[in-house]
Amino acid sequence: MGKVEDLIARIQEGDTKAFEELLAAYEKKIYSLAFTLTGNHTDAEDLAQEIVIKVYIALANFVNDGRSFEAWLHRIGVNLWIDWWRRRKKIQLFSLDAAVTTEDGELSWEIAGSIDDPEEKVRKKELWETLWRAMGELPLNCRLALGLRVLNGYSYKEIAAITKSSETAVKSRINRGRESLKRKLAKEGILP
Repeated sequence: MGKVEDLIARIQEGDTKAFEELLAAYEKKIYSLAFTLTGNHTDAEDLAQEIVIKVYIALANFVNDGRSFEAWLHRIGVNLWIDWWRRRKKIQLFSLDAAVTTEDGELSWEIAGSIDDPEEKVRKKELWETLWRAMGELPLNCRLALGLRVLNGYSYKEIAAITKSSETAVKSRINRGRESLKRKLAKEGILP
């Protein structure tokens, strides 16, 4: 029995410390998935919290039926995001120019980097804004498959399990997503 399976067995026996260990091992992946799906930090944090709660509740009935825990976790995340998306009726994009209101006042977004050239910083900021906007315009199935492949490094087989699709469909969605992104970025003058 592997470490994850051992933790799940302990959680199912009521060991809350085991859930904390499991969460520590997967919190970055949960947040990365949430950010890939939502496209912004605020909604990603909310979705990540929903995923953690749902996983905690659903672990009592988790049975390893051949799928990995990670695929099961991602399926929960995708399902929660689909519900979240349906409630909002549209995907929300964010602007790096807009300030974020917090309890401590307003904060501005900055793109991290070691480049001191202000013009280069502006070009990078514009590139990221354009890229996120273009990603947000992709069809849901293409954006999800492309995000899981490029941002999370999943194999076609793993993405197929997460999205309950065939590997052929996953490859097709990723290729369509890439081609669409290339066209959008070329239209914006970012790619030749």
